[in-house]
Amino acid sequence: MLVNVRAILILTSIIGLNVSANAENLSDIYKIAVKNDPVILAAKANYHADKETLKQGRAVLLPQLAGSANKLERADPTSTNPDKTTYSASLSQSLFNVPAWFQFKSAKNMDQVAEATFAANQQDLIIRVSETYFNVLRAYENRQTRQAELSAISRQLEQTQERFEVGLLPITDVYEIQAIFDEATANNLEANGALDSAFEKLQSLTGQRHHELSGLKDSFVAVSPDPIDVDSWVQFSLANNFTLKANQLTQQAANATAAAAKAQHLPKITLSTDYSKRDLKPTLTSDGIITEQTSVNLNLTMPIFSGGLTSSQARQSSFKAKAAEHNYMAAKRNTIQVARSTHQQVITNIARVKARKQAIKSAESALQATQAGYEVGTRNIIDVLLAQRTVFQAKRNVASARYDYILSMMRLKQVAGQLSPEDILEINNWLYSSVIIKSSNSI
Repeated sequence: MLVNVRAILILTSIIGLNVSANAENLSDIYKIAVKNDPVILAAKANYHADKETLKQGRAVLLPQLAGSANKLERADPTSTNPDKTTYSASLSQSLFNVPAWFQFKSAKNMDQVAEATFAANQQDLIIRVSETYFNVLRAYENRQTRQAELSAISRQLEQTQERFEVGLLPITDVYEIQAIFDEATANNLEANGALDSAFEKLQSLTGQRHHELSGLKDSFVAVSPDPIDVDSWVQFSLANNFTLKANQLTQQAANATAAAAKAQHLPKITLSTDYSKRDLKPTLTSDGIITEQTSVNLNLTMPIFSGGLTSSQARQSSFKAKAAEHNYMAAKRNTIQVARSTHQQVITNIARVKARKQAIKSAESALQATQAGYEVGTRNIIDVLLAQRTVFQAKRNVASARYDYILSMMRLKQVAGQLSPEDILEINNWLYSSVIIKSSNSI
């Protein structure tokens, strides 16, 4: 099974994106994270390290050349021992080595495991960047509605105090609204802290401070996944999920390693050519001599008894292969379950976005009716405040539902192996700098 090379190169596909001169958008943050996120940088280093496994496995099957030189000089010029220079070289080639061949097959599988794992890590970076970015937007919209709610309650508190002072309202109304105002003040402080915390998490991801982000357009539309049926997404996931591919390839590598360990009992045949040259310098009592020797050898080695080590290693590798098989089956079942549940989350979130939008209209209508009742004396000020809070809560719910939909859609593509920087660019089209998200520290 070959890994999609396009997915392996997704880190470099949007490097050319221009950074906004003002508010940063999702593509800007992703570009920075590609260069600075320590998690993906570590994954990249591990990827390059793991890619060396195939070269090491192939090296055992290739010719081996070794050489040496030695020079011995006499300390006493009158000595009868001559100066001696020796050169030697040996070229060997394995002709029959079953364990080395299976280890090479295992190395080929592990090379593909490295590619699949790195592709999964790259998709994880897209999810982490998107989730962190939209958590900032979520926290900002929560803070905005909390501030608007606090402002509205503050006005109602002032009006109630004025009416109490002229004897139109009892003191209990003032106390009730004061309690609501105090709670709203605490909620507003918490919202400010949550926004700053969200910006700090973004900084932890990119290694840079961010103060202004582009917000999501009000015209954003939650669309159904294509295709709509869950079985198609399950099939996509079984065929393309990178984590599942890595588990399958790991199982194949473990089987090859077990075969290599079992084959250690077999003989090994090696062809070698040895060359040596010895140069004896002349002395006072003898002439110089140069001797050369070349030999061709066919070597056969076979383990007879190793204290049970070979058999133990074979059994150990067999158990590890069985464990890898079970891990692959667990990963396969998990992939199916995650694909189905994530697809259901997408469908649910689409419905939630529509329902939440309708809830705003209903809450606003209820507020108007409550205010009208208050003006004619059939409703009290507490009823009005509760209706106002329902409107603000409905607006927070809509914002949260939109971000939940976006992230669930991205996770569905991730489990199906379809997630790429193109999705970042597509979402980025729904962001625009006229909706500026600011941290409380930058206001």
